[in-house]
Amino acid sequence: MHQPNLLLIQTDQQTAETLSLYGNPALSTPALEALAQRGVVFEQAFCNYPACSPSRSSMFTGRYCSTLNLHANHMLINPAEVTLPQVLKQHGYQTAIIGKNHAFMNEKEDTYYPGGVPDQASTLHEVFDYVRLAEHGHMVDGYRDDPDAKLAHEWAVKHCWSSPLGHGTNPAPKEKCGTYLLGETMVDYLEHVRDEAKPFFTWLSFPDPHTPYQAPEPYASLIDPADVPMPPVDTLDNKPERVKVAHLMDAMDTADEALIRRVRAIHYGMIRFIDDTLAKVFAKMDELGLTDNTVVIFTSDHGDSMGAHGIIQKHNFFYDSFNHVPFIMSAPGYAGPKRTPHPVELVDVMPTLLELAGIPVPPGCQGRSLAPFLQGDPSYTPREFIVIESGEHGEPVKVSDITLRPEHPFDERYFVWCAYLDAWLGKGKAIRTKDWKLCVYASGEGELYDLQQDPHELCNRFDDPACAEIHTSLERKLMQWMMEKEDRLPLNKTVKLSMQSMREKYQTQL
Repeated sequence: MHQPNLLLIQTDQQTAETLSLYGNPALSTPALEALAQRGVVFEQAFCNYPACSPSRSSMFTGRYCSTLNLHANHMLINPAEVTLPQVLKQHGYQTAIIGKNHAFMNEKEDTYYPGGVPDQASTLHEVFDYVRLAEHGHMVDGYRDDPDAKLAHEWAVKHCWSSPLGHGTNPAPKEKCGTYLLGETMVDYLEHVRDEAKPFFTWLSFPDPHTPYQAPEPYASLIDPADVPMPPVDTLDNKPERVKVAHLMDAMDTADEALIRRVRAIHYGMIRFIDDTLAKVFAKMDELGLTDNTVVIFTSDHGDSMGAHGIIQKHNFFYDSFNHVPFIMSAPGYAGPKRTPHPVELVDVMPTLLELAGIPVPPGCQGRSLAPFLQGDPSYTPREFIVIESGEHGEPVKVSDITLRPEHPFDERYFVWCAYLDAWLGKGKAIRTKDWKLCVYASGEGELYDLQQDPHELCNRFDDPACAEIHTSLERKLMQWMMEKEDRLPLNKTVKLSMQSMREKYQTQL
C-alpha cells in the first residue's frame, strides 16, 4: 500500500473526561464518536508536560522536555532538533499546519539557543509547506481583515480574557468564529491546495477550548449548567503548597459551584463546536476518497482542571485533570479493539506516525511506536508506566509570599496564575501506573495516590507508612527511567573497537 496520509488533530487544553467517549454524560460529540468506531480509543493517554509549548515540542520531537532542555511555556523547539514534519517532508510528504503553532520558531533569527541554527532547521516555514496560523480568540490567517471576525475576536479578548474565570456568549455568528474558519481552511486545503501526487501530513490545531472561555450560539447555551458533571470538592489538606498557591492566585477560593458549572458548560460548548467542524472535515475527506488511506489522531496538548482540586486551567503539578488527554486513533486496515487501556504518552506520536508511513525513526527519539499494536502484532507489549515532567529551576512561591492576588474570579487586574513565570518555578516529575501515581518535587514535597481507591486524587499518601513499599518501588522505577532516557545523542562514532566488531572479525576468519 502506498504511504498513508496523516492527519493530526489537536485541541488546546482539553481533558479526556470532557468527552462522552471517556464517560461524560453531558456532552455528545458525534464526529469523534464516529472516528472511534473506525479506530480505537486509548483510555489512558497523557501529555508529557502540563503546558502548551513543552507538550507540543515533546510530541513533535519524540523526546522528553528534560532531554530537549525545554522547561517552560515561553520556550520553543530548538531548531537543531529533528522534528516529525521535517522528517516527513524529507520523505516526500506535503506538510501543513492549520491553526495554533506554539512549538516551532517562526524564523531562524528568533532562536535563543547558542551555537547558531543549522541549514536543515526545524523552524515553522522550513518544515511546513503550507502555513495558516490562528491564535486564541478568532484570528485566523486568511480572515484577519474580515470585519466580523475582528469583532468576534475583540469581544472575546475584552470580555473573557483578562480575569481568571471570565466567560460568556460571543454575539458573533458562528461562521465568523475561529473554529469555523479553521474548518473552512482545512476543507479548502483538502479540495484545492494539497498536491494529489504526494501524501499529506496536516496538523489541524484548534486554539480552543483554551481561554477565552466563550462561544457563539448555539454552542454557548447548548449545555445546561445543571447537567454538567462536577468533580468532588478537594479540601487541599496535605497537598503541596504550590496547589494551595494556585487555588488562591486564581481566586478559586471565592468561586462557587454555580459559577464553575457555567464555565464548564461554555467549555463543553466550545468542544461541541470543534466536533461539528470536524464532521465537515471528515465529510470532505469521504467525498474526496481520502478516508480509507488516512491515519487520523485526535488528541490535546494538555487538560484543564475546570474546578477540580479548586483549580482552573493548567498548573505546575500532576493531577489527571490536566494531564489525562483524549487520544483517539484511526488507521487504514485497523481491525483491533475499539478501546484499550494501554498507556500512551504524547511523545509516542512521532515514532507511531513515522512507522505507519514506513519511514525510519531518527536516532534519539524516546517515544514508543504504537504501530505494532495497531497492526495486531502479538509481540507488542504496552508501557508499564508513564512519566510526566514540569517546572523550571527555582524556588516555588509559597502562600506566605502572596501580597497581591485577585479579589474575585472576575478581577481584571490580574491574569490567570498559570500565565505567570512564578507559577512554574520548582521542578517536578510524576510516575503513573494503572494503580498508583507518585509525584516528586524538587522542594522535597510530594504526592502519592491510590488510583483504584482514590481516582480523584483527594487523599495524599506520600508520607503514609502503610504505603512505604509502593512509594519506594515507584521512586526506583522513576530513577531507572531517568537514567534510561538520558540523551543518547550525539551518537558515538569515534570508537571503532567493540565486542561485536571482534565477533564479526572472528567469524569472517572461520
